[in-house]
Amino acid sequence: MFLSKVTLQNSAQASLELAKLASNGVYSSHQLLWTLFKEAQVREFLYREEMGPAGKPEFFVLSSTMPVADKTVLSVQSKAFQPQLSSGQRLGFKLRVNPTVCITDSQGKSKRHDVLMHAKKQPEAKSMTAADLTIVMQHAAHSWIADERRLQSWGIELEALPDMISYEQHKSKKRGGHNVQFSSVDFQGVLTVKEPELFLAQYAKGFGRAKALGCGLMLIRPV
Repeated sequence: MFLSKVTLQNSAQASLELAKLASNGVYSSHQLLWTLFKEAQVREFLYREEMGPAGKPEFFVLSSTMPVADKTVLSVQSKAFQPQLSSGQRLGFKLRVNPTVCITDSQGKSKRHDVLMHAKKQPEAKSMTAADLTIVMQHAAHSWIADERRLQSWGIELEALPDMISYEQHKSKKRGGHNVQFSSVDFQGVLTVKEPELFLAQYAKGFGRAKALGCGLMLIRPV
């Protein structure tokens, strides 16, 4: 695997891409980063977008092949990413995820819902104060990431409930005018590796849903 930091150049072409990012959010980011992997037939990367200096976005990209940039638009710094992990090792982490829950309606049809919005729309939430509703929504997000079966499938344990840094709703349009709408939650905390091989396999695939749109890449560091 390769971990890369991708930034926009100071050029007219890059300014055009920056305008697209400002007007159409995560889908434009997705399209821009695809240009780093022109030979790929399927998406083979995860990414995380953050705001860098001077208000310009920067991207952290995890990929199975080294990205190749049009140097008039993007600057790329890449390094091999092959973490050597052991059972019981503690890691600080940052993770942006799209937490959802699958709900079956009275007609037997299943549909995925934003975990936080689902909690907000429960009947008992209607009479809550704004402060209490915020607590309920945060609890729903924490319950999602702390789910024991989910953590076991990832090969990790959480040292404590992670901090919920932000919650954001995203709206973009695909080519053809199709709407893209989802939410993301940023978590930060400390985990313990229980099964290194399982964790690294999941790490390469990404965590949760909306992985094509900036969710699922975990940034880790030893603690």
